[in-house]
Amino acid sequence: MVLDFFRSGHSAIEEVEAKLVQMLNDAYRVYDGAAEALFGAGKSKETKRELRATDRGINVAEQEVRRMLMVHVSVRETVDLPLVLVYMSIVKDVERIGDYAKNIYDLVRYGADFATAQDREELEHYRRVVGRLILDAAEVFSARDTDEAKKLISKADDFLDEYDAKVKAMFAWEGAPADAVARALYYRFLKRITAHVMNFLTGLVMPVDRLDYYDEEPADRV
Repeated sequence: MVLDFFRSGHSAIEEVEAKLVQMLNDAYRVYDGAAEALFGAGKSKETKRELRATDRGINVAEQEVRRMLMVHVSVRETVDLPLVLVYMSIVKDVERIGDYAKNIYDLVRYGADFATAQDREELEHYRRVVGRLILDAAEVFSARDTDEAKKLISKADDFLDEYDAKVKAMFAWEGAPADAVARALYYRFLKRITAHVMNFLTGLVMPVDRLDYYDEEPADRV
């Protein structure tokens, strides 16, 4: 696959890889902080500042990765062009993970609170699933473990339909409309985070032309 054939071991590329992993871990911090607020901690100026600061750091790191890759292309006589294209693509997926995680905190700002929800156990189950996915993806990418990446992608793919089903179920919700909206958006954000983590992992297992594969619904994938 991509890394098997094109990774050269250049220190610049290793630095990019380390920064991608750090970005993903920072995205987890945003996700975990936002979810903690949604499940009882509530909104606060301190949490808002911390999440925004971490998200801005991810955005800055995205720009740094792209600059590093451009320098790598510019100064080396032999360039791992497919690998550069891969990293140019997946760095955006990490940035989007941070954005969708921050959107979860927006639910808190709008008044959502799952602390005493009757379906809290189910809501928290999916919270844990997505949090674990982000951390596992960082570990798998750092180890460049293509076999584990494939397993993780397959496991995560099974959850996409579940999130769709949860969103659809909100159309028949018998409780307060605001609660239905909060849950529909929550599951939608979890789905998008999951898809972007899967896209990130395609950098280990997919050829360049098939990156962003998991942005499509299963029936529409080529």
